[in-house]
Amino acid sequence: MIDVQKAVIMNRDKYLTLLRSKTAKFFPDHWDFPRGKLEPNEKPIDGIIREVKEETNLDIVPDNVVGQYTMEIKGIPHRFTIYSVKSFFGKIMLTHEHQEYKWLTKKEICVILK
Repeated sequence: MIDVQKAVIMNRDKYLTLLRSKTAKFFPDHWDFPRGKLEPNEKPIDGIIREVKEETNLDIVPDNVVGQYTMEIKGIPHRFTIYSVKSFFGKIMLTHEHQEYKWLTKKEICVILK
C-alpha cells in the first residue's frame, strides 16, 4: 500500500487547487489539492508538511484528518489521507509538477472536476 497525503488549504471560502503537469506520470492535466507520497519511515503529519512545502512553497500547520479513501492505480493500492489545515504562510511558487493554481469555491471545484 502506498500512502499519499493531501492538504485542504482554505483562504476564506476558497480552496487551493493545483493543476498537475501535462507530463505527470499519474493524473496529467488534473486539478487536485496539494498532495504527495510518504517517504520511508516518514510520519504522515511530517509528510503533508513536506509535500505542501515542496509543491507550493507554503508552510502549513495541519489540523485534522478529514477523510481517507483507497484506490488502485496501475494495479497498486494507494491510501489517500486528507488533512484540513489550520493556517498557512508564504507565497505560492509552483514546481515543474504543476502548471497552474487557483483558489476555488466548493461549487467551482465541483464544476472543474466534472
